[in-house]
Amino acid sequence: MPFHVGSGCLPATISNLRINRIAQSASPPEMSSWEKMKEFFCSTHQAEALECIWMICHPPAGTTREAVVSRFEQLRTLAYVGCEESIQSGRHGEGQFCILDADSQEILSVTLDDYGNYTVNCLGYHETHRFTLETEQGEECAGPAEGTPQVPAEYGTAWQEWERAAPAGESLDRAEMVQEMRACLNNGNAVLNVGELGLTTLPDCLPAHITTLIIPRNNLARLPALPPGLRELIVSNNPLTSLTALPPGLRDLTVINSHLLTSLPELPSGLQTLSAYGNQLTRLPELPSGLKELSVSNNQLTSLPELPSELSKLHVDNNQLTGLPELPSELSKLYADNNQLTGLPELPSELKELAVSGNPLPSLPALPPGLHSLWIHHNQLTRQPEIITGLSSEVTVYLGGPLPERILQALQDITSAPGYSGP
Repeated sequence: MPFHVGSGCLPATISNLRINRIAQSASPPEMSSWEKMKEFFCSTHQAEALECIWMICHPPAGTTREAVVSRFEQLRTLAYVGCEESIQSGRHGEGQFCILDADSQEILSVTLDDYGNYTVNCLGYHETHRFTLETEQGEECAGPAEGTPQVPAEYGTAWQEWERAAPAGESLDRAEMVQEMRACLNNGNAVLNVGELGLTTLPDCLPAHITTLIIPRNNLARLPALPPGLRELIVSNNPLTSLTALPPGLRDLTVINSHLLTSLPELPSGLQTLSAYGNQLTRLPELPSGLKELSVSNNQLTSLPELPSELSKLHVDNNQLTGLPELPSELSKLYADNNQLTGLPELPSELKELAVSGNPLPSLPALPPGLHSLWIHHNQLTRQPEIITGLSSEVTVYLGGPLPERILQALQDITSAPGYSGP
């Protein structure tokens, strides 16, 4: 492939495909189970039974083994005579609870182990929560914080108070948000998308069962306490000044274009992707060992912490970095345009894409043989064109900016020589 010598730059795009896909998530799995078991209950008991099923599938913080037993017993009490035999406790052991169809196949099951894991199975869909074990003294461990809603009616009361406290001009937006949260709660949706409502605050209690929270384009300076089972948090275009404590099970964190945000809290140990570009971050906290993707472009970073060994993608464009730490061996993409880099560390052999335009680099280190694309606009390269021209013919190299005449002449001589097979 050819050289590209010009003033072009690496395009940067932001896609909403991920957010749209999340927002269009299907109905929760327990609703399919409910369709198979609702005939166990008369019409006057179905609403209460469905609420009980919801509590079983989305256990609130502080749930105990006794609470699970009680909920299955409640379902037995609500069922038609004869149907209660399909609602069983201890079928395969003390910690196993299930509801069977007419063929004795499990429609819904809950398994509690000795380590506090609470696993729900709805027609092949698995999700694991935590439940409260008893202490050695036989006393229950601490339950949820005082005032935390435990049933839909309690959520409704808290949300109504938040709605009534709306400042001028925000009442309709808060009413819309309450309607969205009620639908999320009643349907058991795992995803809550706040939408672009211009809200200045969120209620202190969000649905505890959600695993994905999306907050685009509002006027939030802070977030409330986050649901304990949250796995993915997406916050964009809000004037956040700080970020609340993150749930321990969070896997994906996106907090972008919050132009007042200067720092991040401690990151959960299981975090796998972190996107925090377009903020005013001056430093990063310690990075989790399993982090695979890190995007912190367009901040005010002057240095980076130690990079995790499993990191495969690193975006640090448009910062104030003067150097980079040792690069992980698994790194395949490195974008570090428009910094103050005067040198690069040894490049990992797995690297496929390297973008270091707009840095005062006088030279490049040895380039990996498997490199596919190289962007080196507007640097201060004064030597080593042979390193570039020695790459495979499959590599695309983007050059530009003030190249010394002798560098240009050397490139021309090398690439026009008989038998040349480089890029």
